Amino acid sequence: MEVSMEAKAVALQERFERLLKETAEVATELDVVTGTLKGVPHYSVIELRAHEIGRQVSQLVQQRQMSEVVASRPVTARCPECRTVAEVKTSSREVTSIDGPVKLLETKCHCDQCRRDFFPSA
Repeated sequence: MEVSMEAKAVALQERFERLLKETAEVATELDVVTGTLKGVPHYSVIELRAHEIGRQVSQLVQQRQMSEVVASRPVTARCPECRTVAEVKTSSREVTSIDGPVKLLETKCHCDQCRRDFFPSA
């Protein structure tokens, strides 16, 4: 039995919301256990901690989505200059996003004929 895209989207949204709630619960418990939040903190402290957790989630989402992009790439690409077919290789590098450092996978090709690297586009 095949599940419709709409049903899958609903199930994924429900799972996402459940995991977000669990993340908030675990983060709060962890902050209490580690002493990050002591006593009755000022609301600004709670808000800053929540933003830090949001940045961590953002970094993970960026890593995961770029991994998906790289995984879906073909194994070869044509050089934009001479059209020679080159092997697509994957490497990782750290970039600084608006939410902090993110280790990303990226694709790169080397054209032996032009003796230059290029980055295959969509």
